[in-house]
Formats: sequence, structure tokens, C-alpha cells
Amino acid sequence: MLLKVASLFAVAILSATLAFSQSFTASLTGSVRDQSGATIPGAIVTAVNVDTNASQTFTTDGTGLYRFPALAPGSYRIEATAAGFKKSVQSGINLRVQQTAQVDITMPVGEAAERVEVSADATQLETATSSIGKVVDNRSIVNLPLNTRNVYSLIFLTPGVAGTIGNSYGRCGIQ
Repeated sequence: MLLKVASLFAVAILSATLAFSQSFTASLTGSVRDQSGATIPGAIVTAVNVDTNASQTFTTDGTGLYRFPALAPGSYRIEATAAGFKKSVQSGINLRVQQTAQVDITMPVGEAAERVEVSADATQLETATSSIGKVVDNRSIVNLPLNTRNVYSLIFLTPGVAGTIGNSYGRCGIQ
């Protein structure tokens, strides 16, 4: 009986591990600092999905860091508020599947009624993980020639992928 329970437990743990290995979300991390570079603990950071207007709020920890670990891919606006600082808004942050974007926020000293808005893209350089991902949109698929008519050829649009694709389907020599 104990062996059955242990086996069932092991299967449950393995299933949970496999379920979390595929992620369809993105994450957003960063720090909140003042103009001198000092961190601002206790700042309230809100991530707002521009398309759906859904929002998540996080309070920075003692080192001024924040993390939104499971955001739906899309376009976001980040708002930060803290006592004694102007409200800071950064827009134009585009998150893709399995991307971890780092957006550091600088808040100038001032009244809470004042607002500083920064409009820019988040850096597309992945520094938090070693995973590689690429979203190939319909426009690229239609406009690119597939000489071998093999859809696996589209994998070479991802930076860092090297190898060869044969003429037969299902045979892939990606290195």
C-alpha cells in the first residue's frame, strides 16, 4: 500500500513538473529608483494590458525590485507611484510568449499629482533566462519563400538557430 502511495505521489510530482515546463505567459521585472540611483522600497507598480485594460499590482520589496511572473503576451503600460515622488508611466512595452522583459523605472522627486511619462519599447534582449523564442506572424509566413515547402524552414528565423533542413518532412538536422 505504501509503495502505491509513493508511486502515485511520484507520478503527481512528475506531471506537475512537465505541466509547468511549457509556458504561454511572459514576465516583467525591474527596479524602481530615484534620480540619484537609490532604490525605492514600497513603491506601488501596476502593469496594465493596453488591449484588455486588465491590471496587476505589485509593491516593490526592500531592495526596490518588482516582478510580474505571469502576464499574458501583449502591449503593456507600467505605472509606478510612491510617497514623495512624481507618478511615473512607461508605455510601449510589448511582451511576447516566454519573454522576460526588464523595465527599470526612475522616479523624480516631486508631488504625487505630477506625472512623468516615458514612451519606449522594452529591451528585446533576454538577460534573465537562456531560452530562445520567436513569434512568426502570418505576414512573414505568406511573404517568405519556402523553397522546400517544409514548414520547419521557418525555425531559421530565430536568432541562434543553426543546422540544415532536408527535403523530406519530419527530417530535421537542427543543431
